[in-house]
Amino acid sequence: MRGEICIGSASVLSFAALIMLIFVHVGQINTSKVPRGISMVQVNVSGYGQGLEVALGDPISGLYTDNASAPLEDMQGIRQMYKFGLYSHCGFVNDSQGLCSNISTANRFQPFTVLTADMLTNYSQITNAIITGGTFIDSDYLGEFSNAAWYLILIGTVAAALALITGFLKHSVLFFLSTVAAIIGAIALLIGATIWTVIIKKAQGVNNFLVGPAASPAPLGIVVSTGNALFLLWAAWACLLVSILPYLIRYASCIMSSKRFSHFLALASGVLALAAGAQALQKVSRSGRYLYTEDGNRFFIKGIAYQEQGQTSTDPNNPFSEPSTFIDPLTDANACNRDVPSLKDLGVNAIRVYSVNSSLNHDACMSALSQAGIYTIIDLALPVNGSIDRLSPTWTTNLLDLYLGTINAFNKYDNVLAYNVGNEVIIDPEGTVAAPFIKAAARDVRAYLDSISSSALVGYAAIDGDDNWVLPLAQYLACDPTDSNSGSSSIDLFGLNNYEFCGDASPSAYSNKNGDFAGYNAPAYFSEFGCVKQPPRLWTEVETIFSQPMSDIWSGGVAFSYFPAESNDGQFGMVTVNGDTVTTSDDYDRLKSEYGKVTFPTVPSKSDAGASQFLTCPSTNSTWLATTKLPPTPNDAACKCLDSNLSCLFSPQVADSTNIVGSLLDFTCSSLPNVNGNCNDISSNGTTGTYGRVAFCDPNTKLSFVMSEFYELSNRNSQACDFSGNATVNSNAPASISSANAAASSCLTNPSATFTPTSPASTTGSGSGSTSGSTSGNGGNGAIGLLGGSPQALLGVGIAVLFSVLGSALTLA
Repeated sequence: MRGEICIGSASVLSFAALIMLIFVHVGQINTSKVPRGISMVQVNVSGYGQGLEVALGDPISGLYTDNASAPLEDMQGIRQMYKFGLYSHCGFVNDSQGLCSNISTANRFQPFTVLTADMLTNYSQITNAIITGGTFIDSDYLGEFSNAAWYLILIGTVAAALALITGFLKHSVLFFLSTVAAIIGAIALLIGATIWTVIIKKAQGVNNFLVGPAASPAPLGIVVSTGNALFLLWAAWACLLVSILPYLIRYASCIMSSKRFSHFLALASGVLALAAGAQALQKVSRSGRYLYTEDGNRFFIKGIAYQEQGQTSTDPNNPFSEPSTFIDPLTDANACNRDVPSLKDLGVNAIRVYSVNSSLNHDACMSALSQAGIYTIIDLALPVNGSIDRLSPTWTTNLLDLYLGTINAFNKYDNVLAYNVGNEVIIDPEGTVAAPFIKAAARDVRAYLDSISSSALVGYAAIDGDDNWVLPLAQYLACDPTDSNSGSSSIDLFGLNNYEFCGDASPSAYSNKNGDFAGYNAPAYFSEFGCVKQPPRLWTEVETIFSQPMSDIWSGGVAFSYFPAESNDGQFGMVTVNGDTVTTSDDYDRLKSEYGKVTFPTVPSKSDAGASQFLTCPSTNSTWLATTKLPPTPNDAACKCLDSNLSCLFSPQVADSTNIVGSLLDFTCSSLPNVNGNCNDISSNGTTGTYGRVAFCDPNTKLSFVMSEFYELSNRNSQACDFSGNATVNSNAPASISSANAAASSCLTNPSATFTPTSPASTTGSGSGSTSGSTSGNGGNGAIGLLGGSPQALLGVGIAVLFSVLGSALTLA
């Protein structure tokens, strides 16, 4: 009798789950009464017109359509309300009248794309310029995860149906199948419902978006809310989850023993758990001025620089050869398998890599390093055009997109310790004007890492120099310009490329640096060390660096360099490589010996380290020229809007335009005074804190902007938009000069804004630093972190849970 009661209750629960899932699937497939009342998410834009009026200061007309039968996404005006289902979305001009899109499997939730496609062209451009933040505008992110969720919900629905059908038939195999189906369905529905919950929550960030003057801001007027279908989905999951227990009881009563199978499943579950645990390195975080692992122990960087030297060009002001090309060392699986044993034998726990190509695959190398317990410090900059220019510093969309593209490529790995936003950008007091741009890069990278739930630290590596500017640089990068003890623009880790300990020097070689940094408020380490001026390198400085009193000030260091590297000071390198063979040198053996003696100090404890403090920024003087007013966050949406409205566009005749942009900018800026113009709008000044309203755009957009200014001030003379064949008139630009100026202003409604950037649509990662995509907003792909790191991780979690549940259940049976 117990079996009939169990199967009856399980069938009722799975039947209830199936009915609710059917309702979830029919939501928004048409505008009849039942489907139009069911939706996963609703977007109310009835107040957006009022918000636009406040933002622009002008009346709004033509934004909405009253025609319920007007085709969707045809630039005929937006509706009052949009509702999104699993197969289509519908737009409603009132409570009952509307139109639905074509039905398609795995319909993507992309509200921003839907809205702007309904708008007239001028309103879509204005909307792109005004909404400069939030996951709401990240259609790729929302579309990707809602698409994945559809497949999971479909799997859950099919599994619920199978559980219901097989549960009616009295056979042990079928009872087993009904149990498995219920478990699979519950797991799939859980993950699918969680994805929808997270993306809706993140899209709701637009609800808090304000427009208008700072003194009296008004709501943007777009409101995202959760639809009733999501509640039905969670209820269906609960019913299916509860049905598992009676299915299991009924199955247990129908079989005598399944010990071998249960033992196999239990073993598989254990193997999966052990594999998952073996792959995870402890996260490292900052407390006060020190680094700590998750178990509360102090962490020291005991590392080595790991990158083959590319082509170099010598800068007379720098003792090292400046790279012009690079070799990504983390893309060659064979090379990593060859080198990781040597790195592990050397005793390092971290490597520093100076340039990587985000478009290539780094899985094999990062996995091998992780299994060896080795963290990575990744420099985000690339040679030549992929870094902040020390002679003409800027912080622009192409650099931000490049940096975020690299972070996206490495975010899935557990052994990224830190990302450096720059290396030796400043090399003398005159170059300290670049500091605000470095600090702005740290601010935006920090905000992005927070948005994607990344624990990676933000760092900078400085060349050593006179104390009158090196120490202020370190203080500036870790200070709070607002004097409110905020770390939003502070680095987490200051690196100093220090080579002052040569030969068999005494610990006193570091006395001055120890004195300078004794009161420093952020973790600091030697991002390079290992003088070659007095060979052989004995590496006796290692004992000094990793013991008191230096361990109270510094958090380790990175020896330079694993691979051979030439410099003006001498030859570096500890190994020679011939194919798959690594030959170590005496230099390697001595470092191995010294690293082998290191025992990390344990003081201060994490509880004694105190909270992180962010002090007042250093004042300007003759050797420190940096303002505390930072450049704004580069806004791709504003720059794209400009590109579509500028009247004279940079159209290079050569495939690689990077070599001519600079000279054309110089020529155009020198020509503008002849027509009463100037280049103030694209200029930046790190001393005065003056940043032109287009200064954050990429070089090509800035060039088009000043070309257009020259063309407009020349009364649109066709000869004024030629520039030796490198420019063309934009036929889609506004017809009049006044309209063009108004369009440009609408693109740049808030050029001084700082916000959390979002993931770029694409990145090249190959060295030019030229990228494209939307980096305005505060959403990021945070749901990836919330849901396990990647969509692939979700599958792994599901499989592990499935094996665990089945193994436990069958062992009990």
